Amino acid sequence: MMVVVAVVEHIIATQMQQPEQQQQQHPFSNIFVGRRTFYLFSSIKDIVRLRATCTWLSRDLFGAAQLRDRLRHSVGSQAGLRRAVNGRQVQLLRFDDDQFGTHDLLAAVCVVEEGPWVEMAEVVELAGQCGNCDLPVILTSDDINTHTNKTAYVSAPRVLAQLKMVGPNIQFDSDYSLQLFHHNGEVWAIIDEPGFWLEVDPHLPADLLYQQHRQPHDPPVREGIYYWGHDGRWVSGRGLFTHASVSSFAKYVGGGRLDDLLTESPHTPVTGCTTTISWGAVQRRLVLTDSSHSFVAWIFITGYPNSTVRVRVDTTEAAVCESGPFKRRFPVTTQLARVALGAVAPYVFDGQVRMPQLRRRAATDRSVNTSRRVSLLSAGCRHLCRRSVCTRDDHIDHSVDRQTSCC
Repeated sequence: MMVVVAVVEHIIATQMQQPEQQQQQHPFSNIFVGRRTFYLFSSIKDIVRLRATCTWLSRDLFGAAQLRDRLRHSVGSQAGLRRAVNGRQVQLLRFDDDQFGTHDLLAAVCVVEEGPWVEMAEVVELAGQCGNCDLPVILTSDDINTHTNKTAYVSAPRVLAQLKMVGPNIQFDSDYSLQLFHHNGEVWAIIDEPGFWLEVDPHLPADLLYQQHRQPHDPPVREGIYYWGHDGRWVSGRGLFTHASVSSFAKYVGGGRLDDLLTESPHTPVTGCTTTISWGAVQRRLVLTDSSHSFVAWIFITGYPNSTVRVRVDTTEAAVCESGPFKRRFPVTTQLARVALGAVAPYVFDGQVRMPQLRRRAATDRSVNTSRRVSLLSAGCRHLCRRSVCTRDDHIDHSVDRQTSCC
């Protein structure tokens, strides 16, 4: 590719020394025929360099029509921005490019091709499930221009830069969205006030899980933002929470199996889960559903200093019967959660497992650990996800002593 660009620049440099009439007739311009030629330039940096080098060529080769074509190709090529729903591919994000001029099209191509959108796709998909946005999210010229230029875009962690564009499209209600504000080097979220401050990439102890698994493009964040459901308002200053990453914060707002889930890298995919959210020292939420489901369900896991682990399963699945155990009222959620919880699932849904059975399972299943104490809570919850309000329908609470528990 660099050879192609170098040859092109050499021909352009030679051509620029000729009279203008000869420039327009130079046979080199005949090379750029058809749509495929445009993709010889695999890097948007190549296009920017050539646009700056020769304006007479860029009018035809890198005009609005060609950039629009490239933008749609680049968005469609991002596997993370597509999901399979009912046997068909659904795009999670696109650009309102019919309304873009050349400048906005070039900027859009830059942000799409600058890096993967996997983390932001998970944020958008979860927001869509919770009713906080319509899919696909459509980015406008105003969204693109939240960054003054490419230098400003690449100077921030990639996921934070993407969230700055996408966030205003994730609506909590008519007044608030996941919008980011910048003031003197600080980042504020949701409300443009000092108390709604996000500390991006805070200094963390070296032995902290989030520091050990820190990702530069999606670093940890610390914040004290809270939704007060009693009167429906956002407040700040109710203590500081540390999230595993920028994307984990965005999703949070919109020794055994449990020990592994709390101590493994917060970026590790979990079998049976579409995405995960981590915050605090030992808190994790595992989202079980995706765009193909008509409801939202997740597992909430909290670890405590006394080796107790609490597990709660929340769902908006419509109950199939008015009363009975959780697993009978919400069968699809139960089925999804069993995959994620593995050997812990019988404790959550089926009641206590006898110690001989547990030891036999531990002999063949490394996810079972008989040395820790577990308190398991399975709650059937109906969430108004837009406002994070939870009304419990029923719950199952298991407290097992240290010698007879799993995890």
